[in-house]
Amino acid sequence: MSRSARQVTPLTAAVAVTVIAGASLTACGAASSPDPAQPAGTVTVTASTSGVASQPVPSGPTRSPAPSPSPAAPTSSALPVSTVAPGLPASPASPAQPGSVGPAGCLTSALRATLGAAQGTAGSAYQVIVLANVSGKTCALYGYPGVSFVSGTGGSQIGKDAARDRAVAPKVVTLAPGQRGSFALRVVDAAALPAANCDPVTVHWLKIFPPENTAALYVGYTAHACARKTATILTTRAVAEGTGGS
Repeated sequence: MSRSARQVTPLTAAVAVTVIAGASLTACGAASSPDPAQPAGTVTVTASTSGVASQPVPSGPTRSPAPSPSPAAPTSSALPVSTVAPGLPASPASPAQPGSVGPAGCLTSALRATLGAAQGTAGSAYQVIVLANVSGKTCALYGYPGVSFVSGTGGSQIGKDAARDRAVAPKVVTLAPGQRGSFALRVVDAAALPAANCDPVTVHWLKIFPPENTAALYVGYTAHACARKTATILTTRAVAEGTGGS
């Protein structure tokens, strides 16, 4: 072998080694470099017995989960609206009407009217009218009776019907069978009034409508009255408990 051939052979071997080493490095670099399009770690999903997949378990190093943000506060600033004005006193409740709480109202057919105590004053008299429950059921009365003078049982009205004295508020009067309520009737002496404005007449009957009724009771009562309907002769109070009229 010539000298020139011996010099070429080591150089060729060195180049070959260099090429092989570079190829090895290239191969290692290709195996270790991550593909940016793929996730860094693999994920394993196992099926649960309920048929719902369990949460993925990362195969790579775990990281502490980031703290979950606090629940967001409501974005609306509107406050609940109260239907009751604070600080205002409650209005007084109206009296219960018969039938709304307790027994039903007394029908005319369940009552009997009689005269009670009477008291005379200058120019007028107060007559108590008693209303007794003659039925077999408890009932109630509430309010003002309608009263007028009439010519007889079932007869025509004489003069103006009774006005209402509202000095005492009405209340529910409950009457068990046999119990009695009453009301006071003020009767002005028509003889003391100017005849031109009265047309005086003597009457003998009172016609009485119990509260909330359209059928009437009749009571014999003799008095001086006015035939004209412009003069107020009668004034009635609301029905009260007992037989005192108020």
